[in-house]
Amino acid sequence: MKYFFYILMIFCVLACTEAIEKPKDILPEDKMSEIIADFAINEQQYVIGTNINSENATRFILKKYKIKGELFTKSYEYYMTKPEIIKEILDDAQKIIVAKDPKAESFINKKLKENPGLPPQAR
Repeated sequence: MKYFFYILMIFCVLACTEAIEKPKDILPEDKMSEIIADFAINEQQYVIGTNINSENATRFILKKYKIKGELFTKSYEYYMTKPEIIKEILDDAQKIIVAKDPKAESFINKKLKENPGLPPQAR
């Protein structure tokens, strides 16, 4: 019985820790939304124009926001462990895209009707 109690205590302690620790210099949610929106626009430009170098475009976006790719990646990984926060970030990114190109809203709505269970990351 004593061993069962110790094992139970270990599970309780492990259950209280986060999956990924919060990065020291995490990007704020609003900045993440802006960067994700720019990446989405960049991706669409790459799909339309095959002669666009996506690696250079990615570097340009990171330079525009004066961040390193590693910081973006760590922040994104952390936010992905927080479903309610990443949904807000992605919804805000979608609003930024629609503000930049109002025609995108009808395209987004069409895709959401075609795929009603689509998670925010796939929009």
